Amino acid sequence: MATDELSQFGLGEVANTKLEDELAAHVQRAYIDARQHKQNSGVTEKLLRNLRAKKCKYQPDEETLLGPYNDVYVGLCALKARAASSWLIDIISSSIEKPWTLDPTPEPELPERQMEQAITMLLQELPQFNSFDALKDRATQVKSALQEFTAKEAIDATKRMETRINDQMTEADWLDIYASFVDDLTVFPTAFLRGPIEVNTLSPKWSGDKFEVENKAVPRMRVISPFDAYPSPNATSIQQSDYFIEAREWGHSEVHNLIGVPTFVESTIRQVLREYEDGYVPTKMEDNERANLEDRDKVLRHKKGLEVVIYNGKILGKHLAKFGAIIDDPQKFYEAEVWCVGVYTIRAILNPSPLGARPIYCTSYTKVNGSIWGQSVIDLVYDTQRVCNAAVRSLVRNMGYASGPIGEVVNDRLAETEDELSIAPYKIYRVGPDITGTGAPAFRFHNVTSIANDLMVVYEKFSKTADDLSGVPSYVLGNPQVAGAGRTLGGLSMLMGNAAKGIKNVQLNIDRDVIARVVSAYYYYNMAVSDDAGIKADAKVVARGATGLLQRELAQTRTVEVLQLLTPYAQQGLIDKTALDYILRAILQNTGLPVDKIVPDPDAAAGVQDLASLLGSQTQAFSRGTNTPVPLPSQSQPPPTPANLAPFPKPVNLAQGA
Repeated sequence: MATDELSQFGLGEVANTKLEDELAAHVQRAYIDARQHKQNSGVTEKLLRNLRAKKCKYQPDEETLLGPYNDVYVGLCALKARAASSWLIDIISSSIEKPWTLDPTPEPELPERQMEQAITMLLQELPQFNSFDALKDRATQVKSALQEFTAKEAIDATKRMETRINDQMTEADWLDIYASFVDDLTVFPTAFLRGPIEVNTLSPKWSGDKFEVENKAVPRMRVISPFDAYPSPNATSIQQSDYFIEAREWGHSEVHNLIGVPTFVESTIRQVLREYEDGYVPTKMEDNERANLEDRDKVLRHKKGLEVVIYNGKILGKHLAKFGAIIDDPQKFYEAEVWCVGVYTIRAILNPSPLGARPIYCTSYTKVNGSIWGQSVIDLVYDTQRVCNAAVRSLVRNMGYASGPIGEVVNDRLAETEDELSIAPYKIYRVGPDITGTGAPAFRFHNVTSIANDLMVVYEKFSKTADDLSGVPSYVLGNPQVAGAGRTLGGLSMLMGNAAKGIKNVQLNIDRDVIARVVSAYYYYNMAVSDDAGIKADAKVVARGATGLLQRELAQTRTVEVLQLLTPYAQQGLIDKTALDYILRAILQNTGLPVDKIVPDPDAAAGVQDLASLLGSQTQAFSRGTNTPVPLPSQSQPPPTPANLAPFPKPVNLAQGA
């Protein structure tokens, strides 16, 4: 595009051209390599196969097995995937607690400012010390006090940071994003997530006495479709690979909205919108079938969108320098993020993460060592579903044959006015004599043996095998027909506990590979962007809540059983009321009800009584006309201050300044 064509937008010269944009050429070559490897390794076909199973459709090679009027399909894979997804989402959404915490490091590092204050104070006190041992003891005392103060500040700052991250994830609709991620996890071999990415969002706000809506930048996560994910051919994980590419179709308006966003090249974006006005989306073999399975009409559309290729990986420094990135060595490879449309680069920046981590997270329902691609519920159950569908098709066919007799007729013996196909009860046919002389009837009927019971046994056997393979038994879905121990509350609780072992492994994958990394990304985002020093502390993310929530859910059932067991003894007064209070509070803890108002805390009540007795003794002392209150117990007395040591000065709150 000529420069004068862009002058009307006030953009000046074009930032790059087709011949100069070596960075886009490098990204597009890597994209082609990754796409071909994904197709040749069978991953693309597996994604389509699993999507068909989710939609309860036969595979193309299986349609030849179907007879007329016998295309019945039992969606066992879709059922198990839906059940596993519901179970995993319920673990998070049904609890009032969040599935992660921020803990300060066991020994936070002392801020440099406090170290300087401690040194200055020791230098001022130096003339008071007559030996090195006295100075050493004083330094140890100062260091211990500083460490105690720093640890307390770290705890407070960590709690404030935890509240900030929880608020950001709530504003970013984290539960909806997590639900979409888990749905991909149970259907496809691997599920992918990207973020946090700042997105301008209209946010409601109550300002004083009026309602306002402001345009607010919110860090959000975004689910990447496995169809749009292209790891490098040698990738074993997102971080331990040459690169990771996300390529999906954007609308022209979405690309136009990138104008004005920092680090995006406006002139190149306008150039892309002009040159690719009719769209730029290279044809891929799976696109039409994917669009059909996703209920999108791709073939009949008159205008395409724009395929935006996002590259996260190593880039040669000399390519990044052309886009304003500050580098030390043009021959060094830097971790970067590059956005391309066709032959144009619209964004190229160094990885903003302080640890160099790529902002993409993935995990699998069942992980496969040495590969990004694992196994989903559909992958585990697919072969079992094929056997079940074969049994059901045979059952339907056998039911049709066995539902009525199969007849034969000697057509020569029927009168010309008779129709041998019009069989009806109480009908009399006019037939001629049997020329063989054997007295054989003109009509003969045969019954097909029904093997429906045998086929049902096959189906039930393999459907139970699907329970074991997926780790999602039928009673998780609320199926009441559980034999044996499952008919009792205790037995069903035991079965649920055993079934939960498999789902806990899946939740552990999500905790370790996704939730912990996502919260860590929000933590580093706030550490780098926020101006609030009160939330910054040396902390680490512990994503143990999700698996803990499942464990607490099972413990909740056991607590109810214990309460039922103890009820007769409590009615007879054989159990202390305090013990019952503890049990009731444990049951009500995760219900969201005001527990303290329903069952008062026994420990708090005991503390109030101790305080009341102490205050009562003080009041009695004053009522007797004396100024001397009752002395505190010896263990509550403050330690004496050594004569040779000055009291330690009040620490400085770094969050509020000196």
